[in-house]
Amino acid sequence: MGSLSAARRALWRARIGALLLAAALVAAACGTSNDSDPANGEAGTGTAAPATEATGTPGGDGTPADPGDPTAAPSDTDPDGTDSGGTDSGGTDSGGTDPDPSATQGPGEDGTPDADPTAPAPPPVPTEPLTGEPLEDPSIMNRPALAVKIGTSSVGRPQTGINQADMIIEARVEGITRLTAVFHSQEAIPLGPVRSARSSDPNILANFGQPIFGHSGANPGVLREISQGQSNGKLYELRWDNLPDDYWRVADRVPPWNLYTTTSAIWNAAPSRLEAPEPLFEYRQAGESLPSSAQPVPGVEVRYLSGSGGLGLLAQFAWDEELGGWARWQDGTAHMVMPRHPDGTPNTDVDPVQVAPANVVVLQTRYTGSASDPRSPEAITVDANGGVALVFTDGHLIRGQWTRSSAAQPWQVTDNDGNPVRLTPGQTFIALPGGDVLVMVEDFTENLLKKR
Repeated sequence: MGSLSAARRALWRARIGALLLAAALVAAACGTSNDSDPANGEAGTGTAAPATEATGTPGGDGTPADPGDPTAAPSDTDPDGTDSGGTDSGGTDSGGTDPDPSATQGPGEDGTPDADPTAPAPPPVPTEPLTGEPLEDPSIMNRPALAVKIGTSSVGRPQTGINQADMIIEARVEGITRLTAVFHSQEAIPLGPVRSARSSDPNILANFGQPIFGHSGANPGVLREISQGQSNGKLYELRWDNLPDDYWRVADRVPPWNLYTTTSAIWNAAPSRLEAPEPLFEYRQAGESLPSSAQPVPGVEVRYLSGSGGLGLLAQFAWDEELGGWARWQDGTAHMVMPRHPDGTPNTDVDPVQVAPANVVVLQTRYTGSASDPRSPEAITVDANGGVALVFTDGHLIRGQWTRSSAAQPWQVTDNDGNPVRLTPGQTFIALPGGDVLVMVEDFTENLLKKR
């Protein structure tokens, strides 16, 4: 410790001597003396250490595990600027020798100056509104979100392009589910299979301002609902028959599971007046710990009911540390994404990748029969009373509630203490089940990961 302090003092003296000599040379060259300016120290950039979470599984009554207290990591800044103390008004040393280090009034034991408390904080880093990740291309910030309906049936899997979506929303349809892939930060070339719209869509899409809506069609009643939604500013429709040259059918699938498109084609066809989406969730900053209510969990099983009340689809998400996300299974099969060339032909040179979003947000949702077709379930996503929210992020579960007072307002997701839930930056999968949601046990999750 003594040798380290001595070395720092020597370095400090050398820096001050060099600065004083430079000041003297400048003054001599100009023929005048120049008062020295105090240098500003650089503000510390230490971050808080994450909270230590208990490793035990939550109790059967849902009581959260007891985490440890967070600790703060110390900041150890070594600014390059000099402190103004110890220099005379002329900025030169009368004897021409190194100044006494004690005269520099270094606040630390090693003479390191304090950071300047008046220094402005660095500007916040621009982030993507729907992922919370750093913005790489500022030119896309003003473009609208793009939502496209994607099928989940076995005939239409594996899909293509959905891993590039900022968010994926899964809702019930007749006996199965359908996905809405929402894009803003990335392109998907190609994307599919594109499937038909439902009565649930206008209010779901209104969460994203007025997004572009791509789909393969719908029954006349649903098309009227979508047209009304566009009139109300909930969406802007660009379905396949609006853009016959930008949707096409691939040869290796059978209709209707063979319709594909690209995000760029739909974005290019949209009017420029559509606005960019606002953030739907808040996101944690680097080094920010989870709340104390977060419970470590290995995974979750989401059960979607069929129209008859039986099990329509079983989705499972297992926390995968290697992928840094929640790897998804559907009906016991790993949910993979199939690479394709831009023209839609399969790309066998690239391996399929499993769907593994950074966050899974489960919003328990009530369903009723659609006014356009009573056989088709409609998700009630505008509800002032809301329902249970289960947020899975960074290997943990945060329990809370969701509410939404009107279609003009997005979902509000809070923890059981009423605080907004902050997600991990990255893709978010939003599940809207009307059935059971079960937290999986560790052994079951490990078996899923081993079998894929």
